[in-house]
Amino acid sequence: MLFSLGFVFLRITHYKKNIIMKRKLLFLSAFIVAFSMNAQYTVEDHDGNPIVDGDVVSFGSVVPAEATYEFYVNNTSTTDAIRMKIEFVNAINADGSQMELCFGLCYTGITIGQSYPPNADFVEIAPGAQTLAGNHMLNVDPGNGTEILDYIFRFYQINTNGDEIGEDLTMTYRYDPLLSVNDASLNVNVMATSISEKLVVSVEEALDLQIYDLQGRVVVSQNLSVGTQEINVSDLTSQMYLAHFKNNNGVSQVVKIMVN
Repeated sequence: MLFSLGFVFLRITHYKKNIIMKRKLLFLSAFIVAFSMNAQYTVEDHDGNPIVDGDVVSFGSVVPAEATYEFYVNNTSTTDAIRMKIEFVNAINADGSQMELCFGLCYTGITIGQSYPPNADFVEIAPGAQTLAGNHMLNVDPGNGTEILDYIFRFYQINTNGDEIGEDLTMTYRYDPLLSVNDASLNVNVMATSISEKLVVSVEEALDLQIYDLQGRVVVSQNLSVGTQEINVSDLTSQMYLAHFKNNNGVSQVVKIMVN
C-alpha cells in the first residue's frame, strides 16, 4: 500500500514537472516569437538624430536646397539582412504630385496608398549596415501660401515572402509656408507663369535667380539687374519648374512656372 502511494506520488510529481516544463517551453516560444516581431531597424536624419514613431519634420521652403529631408535606415541586426519599404499613407492639402521620395530609387509624383519601392521590390540592408546617402523626401508644392501641407509616410519591414513583419514607424513631412514669413519681401513681377521660350520678369533690385526642376536640380542660374529681364528657357523640357529669387540680404521668393 505504501509502495502504491509512493508510486502515485512520484507520478503526480513527474506530471507536475512536465506541466512546468511545457509552460516554460511555451513561454520561451512566445518570447522568441515576440522578439522576432520587434523592429530590426532604426531611422535617423542626416545629422544622426533618431526618427521615432509620430515625429513631424517641418520646412518653411520649397527650394530643394532648403527643403530636402535626407534620412537613413539602419539594420540593427548583426546577423540578418532586412528588407524595407516606405508607404505613402496620406496627404493633407496635397496629393503627392509634387512630392519626391527617394528610397533606393527616386520617385517623383507619388501616389497615396502606394509603397516604395513599388510592387515586389524592396531596399535590402546588410547586417549592421546603413542605407547609402541620397534617400530623401522633398516637397516642391508651394500650396496656396498659407495652408500647411502634410505628407504621412510609414516605414516597415517585410520577410522573404513579402509579408509585413515587426513594428512600423510613421512620420510626417510638413511644409509650413508661415515658417518662412518675415517683414521683408521682394518686388518681383513675373509677367507670365505659363511660358515657352522666355521668362520675363521685372525687379527693383539686383537678384540672383535659380530655376529648379522637380528633381531639385538647378537648370538655370542667372544674376538679375534692376529693370525688366528676359531669361531664356527654350532648352527646358515641358514641365513645371520653381523660380527662386533671392537678394543679397537673404530674402527670397519662389514662383511656380510652367514651361510648355
